[in-house]
Amino acid sequence: LTGTEGQQLTYTICASVMLCACSSWALPPVLSRANIYMFLCQVLYIQVSGALDYFYTAGPECFAGGPSFSFSYYTTYTVIVGSLAAWLGVVLFQAWMRDWNFRRVFWLTTFVRVIGSIFDICIALRWNLSIGISDKTMYMFGDAVIYNIVYQMDFMPAVVLTSKVCPKGLESTIYALLAGMQNMGQNVSQSLGSYLIEAMGVKTACKPSVDEECDCDFDNLPLLLFVSHMVLPLLTIPLTFLLIPNRRMTDTLDVGNDDHHRVVKEDEVELMPNDAGE
Repeated sequence: LTGTEGQQLTYTICASVMLCACSSWALPPVLSRANIYMFLCQVLYIQVSGALDYFYTAGPECFAGGPSFSFSYYTTYTVIVGSLAAWLGVVLFQAWMRDWNFRRVFWLTTFVRVIGSIFDICIALRWNLSIGISDKTMYMFGDAVIYNIVYQMDFMPAVVLTSKVCPKGLESTIYALLAGMQNMGQNVSQSLGSYLIEAMGVKTACKPSVDEECDCDFDNLPLLLFVSHMVLPLLTIPLTFLLIPNRRMTDTLDVGNDDHHRVVKEDEVELMPNDAGE
C-alpha cells in the first residue's frame, strides 16, 4: 500500500470491516461469529515487533545501556526455547483444559498473555536490572516462553471450535477461509503497530542528526507495550460473550442456520414418530 501510515491504516480498517460483513453474510451464524472473534484476537494484540526487535538488538550507539542482544541469541536460542515452550503448551492443553468451557479457555489465555507482557515492559523500563535479573534471563522466561505457551494454548481451542462448527464436505474450504482471515488479522495488527510506533514517537533507526548523535528514542516504548499488549487484548474478553458459544469443548455444536447455538449432548436421544402410528 502507498501513502502515509495513517492512510494505510485507513485502508486496512475498511478492508477489515468489509471482510467481517462478508463473513456474517456468507457463513452460518456460529461459524461466522467464531471467525470474526479469531480475526479480532489477531488484530487487538498489536504487533510492534519492529520497535521491539530494534530495542533488543540495538547497539550502545543507539541505546546506551540497552539489552544489546546478539543476533545468534535473539534469532536462534530464543526460537529453540520458544518451540519447546509451544510443545509444552499443547501438552498442558491436552492434560488440563480439553474439556473446559470455550469462553473460560479464551479468558485464561488472554489474561496469561497480558501478564506475560509485563516482562517486556520491565525490560524496557530497566526494572529487571534493579532487582538483579539480567536482560537475557528476563526475556527468555518472559516473551520467549510465556508467549509461545499461551499462543499454543489459545490456538488449540480455536482449532477445536472451528472443527466443531465446520459444515461437512467443506472442511478444506472453511480452513483456508479461516486461515486467510487470521493472516489478514495479523497484517492489520502490524499496520496498527506501525501507526502506533510513529504516533508515540518511538524511533528505531540510528540516523545522526546535526549534532552527530543518533536519534533513537525508546522513551515511550513501555507505554506502547502497555497499550498494544495489555490494554487492547483485554477487549477480547467481553467479545467472547457475543461471539463464542457458552459450551464445553466436549459438546457437539450444531451449526444450523438459526441465530442461536444449539448443543447436541452425547447422551441425547431424539424420539421419532412411528410410521405404523403406534
